Amino acid sequence: MQNSESTPLTILVASDNASDATEVSRQLCEEFGKVVTSTDQDHAAQDFDHHQPGVLVLAFNTLEKAERYYLGLYRLCPTVLHLVHRTVVLCHKDEVKQVYEWCKMYHFDDYVLYWPMTHDIALCMAVHHALRELATLHDGEPSAADFAAPARRLSALEHLLVQGVPSGVDFSQALAPHLESVRALGVLAMRCQSTLLVVDDDKFQHKILASILHSKNYRLLFAASGLEALSVLRKVRPDLILMDVNMPGMDGVEVTRCLKATPRLVDIPVIMITSQSDRSVVTDSRRAGAIDFVVKPFDQDTLLTKVAQALNGV
Repeated sequence: MQNSESTPLTILVASDNASDATEVSRQLCEEFGKVVTSTDQDHAAQDFDHHQPGVLVLAFNTLEKAERYYLGLYRLCPTVLHLVHRTVVLCHKDEVKQVYEWCKMYHFDDYVLYWPMTHDIALCMAVHHALRELATLHDGEPSAADFAAPARRLSALEHLLVQGVPSGVDFSQALAPHLESVRALGVLAMRCQSTLLVVDDDKFQHKILASILHSKNYRLLFAASGLEALSVLRKVRPDLILMDVNMPGMDGVEVTRCLKATPRLVDIPVIMITSQSDRSVVTDSRRAGAIDFVVKPFDQDTLLTKVAQALNGV
């Protein structure tokens, strides 16, 4: 993985004000080698796709503009979902509380109190932190290589069971290394516990779903909006998504359509959460890529069955 000490990742400064973008870029160029700007809103998606930044600095003079810009990227630029990157948003003093909440909800990754000071080393430090996080993003996670050797030995075990153990060979000794592989894969499987992303703007629904799903030892992640869900999906690839249909901003159908247009995410099964029986909702959700529905209020057995079936590819 690239970091600030090796080949530099691109830092993209986005703004609707060319002079602000130039000033922020100038400060970052003193510390980082590859800084570019994007100031034409009509070309925002093309700029992001062309530069494919590791760090996106949102240098807008209001949080609303920054959120609108980023939401527009999700809608117009599929690259934003499959490219691993970090966001740093610049804000005013009276916006700190709001941007803090948004960062907690994964709308953005970090913020810097910047306006009206317009020169603060905190911005460079935030970018350094973002680059370091990118450099160590996958540490500690089981990889394909972890599974490769045990899987090959299991293949040999299958051959052994089909062909039989040669005469004169002790059966327990012949099986011993293969059983060790079974145990190794079992340990790795425990580390790869199924991750479910719940997307619903109603926090009470989060609690209900958590109480139902907790008994099955799933790892649960939550998002309270479509934008938050897409931000989470930049960093985490869940095994299943439970997606509310009706949400402000981006509804569940639009979010599903976005993630199904992203190669890295297209295979994630999506179960829609709805309180409506409207035929058009079902049709639109199916067309977007949802595989099933659960209806509020939840029937516990039905929900658990559908989740298990989706995780098992049934």
